[in-house]
Amino acid sequence: MPTLIIDNQTVTVPEGTSVLEAALKLGIEIPHFCHHEALGAIGACRMCAVDIIEGPARGIQMSCMLAAKNDMVVATGSEAVLAYRAQVIEWLMTNHPHDCPVCDAGGECQLQDMTVAGGHGIRRYTGPKRTYRNQDLGPFIAHEMNRCIQCYRCVRTYQDYCGGTDFGVLGSRQRLYFGRFADGPLESPFAGNLVDVCPTGVLTDKTCRFKSRGWDLQEAPSVCLHCSLGCAVTGGARYRELQRRRARTNLQTNGYFICDRGRFGYGYVNRADRPRHPMIGHRRATWQEALATLENRLQEMIEVFGAASIALLTSSRACLETQFLAKRWAAALGSPHVCFEPHPRRDLAARVAASQSSDCCASLADIRQCDVAVLVGADPLSEAPVLALALRQAARRGARIVVIDPRPVDLPLTFERHAIPPESLSRVLQAIRHPDQEDETRTGRLGRPLGRALRKAQNPVLIGGTDILGPQGSLALLQAAAACSGHQAPCRSMLLLGGANSFGGALLGGDNPGFDDVIEGMEQGRIKALLCIEADPLADFPDRKRNRAALARLEWLAVFDYAATATLQEADYFLPTTALEESFGTLINNEGRMQSFDRVFTAGAPVAETAGDSHPPRIFTREIPGAEPQPAWALMAGLMGRDANLDVLRGEIDHAGRHFAGISTLIADGEGCRIAIPGPVPELAETSHGETVFIDDLRLLITQSLYGSEALSSLSPHIEPLLPRPFVMLHPQDAARFKITEGAQVTLFTPLGNFPLTLRLSEEMARGLAIVPRLRNTVTEPLVSGGEPMICRIEKV
Repeated sequence: MPTLIIDNQTVTVPEGTSVLEAALKLGIEIPHFCHHEALGAIGACRMCAVDIIEGPARGIQMSCMLAAKNDMVVATGSEAVLAYRAQVIEWLMTNHPHDCPVCDAGGECQLQDMTVAGGHGIRRYTGPKRTYRNQDLGPFIAHEMNRCIQCYRCVRTYQDYCGGTDFGVLGSRQRLYFGRFADGPLESPFAGNLVDVCPTGVLTDKTCRFKSRGWDLQEAPSVCLHCSLGCAVTGGARYRELQRRRARTNLQTNGYFICDRGRFGYGYVNRADRPRHPMIGHRRATWQEALATLENRLQEMIEVFGAASIALLTSSRACLETQFLAKRWAAALGSPHVCFEPHPRRDLAARVAASQSSDCCASLADIRQCDVAVLVGADPLSEAPVLALALRQAARRGARIVVIDPRPVDLPLTFERHAIPPESLSRVLQAIRHPDQEDETRTGRLGRPLGRALRKAQNPVLIGGTDILGPQGSLALLQAAAACSGHQAPCRSMLLLGGANSFGGALLGGDNPGFDDVIEGMEQGRIKALLCIEADPLADFPDRKRNRAALARLEWLAVFDYAATATLQEADYFLPTTALEESFGTLINNEGRMQSFDRVFTAGAPVAETAGDSHPPRIFTREIPGAEPQPAWALMAGLMGRDANLDVLRGEIDHAGRHFAGISTLIADGEGCRIAIPGPVPELAETSHGETVFIDDLRLLITQSLYGSEALSSLSPHIEPLLPRPFVMLHPQDAARFKITEGAQVTLFTPLGNFPLTLRLSEEMARGLAIVPRLRNTVTEPLVSGGEPMICRIEKV
């Protein structure tokens, strides 16, 4: 490891570290543009000049392109260096417009900072400036090409890091154009990262354009709620409105970037139809009246029917503090019925994931460094988008990526694809687990070589999607990963779960019965009341008809939530809770990593909504409109007669829940920590691994889509332009069997109902399947993903 001196400070850095990175480690800021921690440097901007006094190359050098060497002596602020940087920044500013006051990047512009740091203040150039026509890049990104300084960060992020193909650079020398061949929305689901990497105002966030300056925003570290990966984000709010999310660095999870669903899916927080007031039936009530009425009804229910007549339900979008107090509240009431996931199959799969040791779990950092990755029943772009970015970084380093799935999985990288029916995935995992057994079936010929490849790899990873694999397949994947592990090279595993805190709910659930037992209790009349705490069983339980009939048999239903859910419409009592950015809490991602988040802003109806056409508002009161929502954990604490103190609660979780050691010491802008002790392995029904043959039957596989399937982002107005229309997908050979063609209007007949859909064809999917993505607020909303495939048929309209 070389040791060098920079501005009279000694630093030792790993081999291959650049002088610029070594200086940043010392806290010495060298002006730069093209360098980025995730992208490296290409020496395009020439701003990072330093003076090498002692070393293999002396004089003025570009620090981003120069590797640190032993005994090197560097000066970052010599007279020659400052003069050089002043010239470079003047060149870069030659064509830049003088419009900082109207630029949406003003106040957060690296060009502004580096212009001052470079010593440039007076423009000597008086000739005509280079000008371009801006492009329409879709609903997320605003384009102002005349502000470009040609640092190439955008292209390197979009094409190299994210794998996009429809945005690049055209031209030569001083006439470079960064954009598309023609106007149109950017196709990459990671396009929003252009906003974060652009050091000027060329690419800005269109969804919050001209709303606020950076210094106006209330910001705090947060965690993305839209899948199970737990990406680090920063929320920004003003005037009681959440105005943006941007990526926050966490090297163990998302690294430096996030997906567009996580970045732009926050609109549900600001919706005008968001329920913000306590309700009794369809009547608005005060908090005092609502709480008193609910407490009285609970007491009456216990006295008349017993505590076992009450059930509590939370979900994977509830924070760990909320889930923990729900369990404590159920115990205080004397009820044995508390569930943490409305979807029984997802619940069991999450318990399987929570049963593995944290040493065996793969983080996104592990996946970025892997050399062999096998994905079984996992569709990253739909279920966990940033996983696709991690796999791309591994592929760029030469890793082998293999996808085994019934769906036409798409990834921004080159990979091996094997279209296998869902019932065959567990048999592939069996072959991976036992590669030396004689098995000449198709699954054996596929799985055995992969099992040998995983054993030979230095950093192998086995990744599965619990929606397709189910609990039995998820357990088979963990067993296969354990069998492929050696003393020198453990094979880590990752399971994609149903929600942001599925792991936490699984640990708290332990070996308790799932929500299907609660449904059965409601049907038999044993359970008379249900408390839904940030859960929507009507939307998330697979059999909606059965669920609705069971709920209709209840004496009463109470809902605590911050979204206008289907279950809320049936509630007898409603208490509004805060959204994630309006509270403090903790989430546990799919690798068992606990991450805390801070409150970005205090709950309240946005000023733009309450003021109407008048801004600022002309009526002033001490009360904040729409400020009734309370954190769900604080609300339950009050109903239990205890103080709503988060520090005390986390201390209790730390000591009472042996899994959660360290939660009381978490900091919101840290990398988090993994759970201390795994949960128990759930008991699962045995499954056969023999070959299953379906000849004429068409089976329905309900899947997820990048946009429109996840509950909260589907309520965001920013996402609406990208929501797909409902469709069913067949293999061309199956379509020929039914004599229907691409684009035909068909009717899908299923045990859950009949659905008018448009037909799409794909040769990259397994035969014998009809694949339908569940899209909320459309005709396919009753089709809940994560269940077993069911028999269906298709007829042309």
